[in-house]
Amino acid sequence: MAPFEFELDAAQRLLTIRLHGFWDLPTVERYGEALPHHLRQLRLLPPPRACLVDARDFAIQGKATADRQVEIVTAALPLYPERTARVVSGAISHKQAARMSNSSSHRVFDQIESALFWLMQG
Repeated sequence: MAPFEFELDAAQRLLTIRLHGFWDLPTVERYGEALPHHLRQLRLLPPPRACLVDARDFAIQGKATADRQVEIVTAALPLYPERTARVVSGAISHKQAARMSNSSSHRVFDQIESALFWLMQG
């Protein structure tokens, strides 16, 4: 299984990003290269647009990897859509995901159903 996957549903105007496993720094750098491209593809669609980050299968990351991921997400914030939901499993994962953004347009959820409901309200 790939460490990350991107799926753009043009009809729903939804970009789904799936994160898997434990990453090393080269993996997070590859993610950092791919992320802006996919967010730009989403921006080509008419609003409202949404992004679902499914991190339920994403391990707790090491400090260097987690810090670099925060930097990558922060740099890409202007590209993110009106709403972004991150779905995680576990309290520690929730804290790590919450570090990605403190914007009101980004929220962290424990259940994919509640994340999709919030995303589709927009």
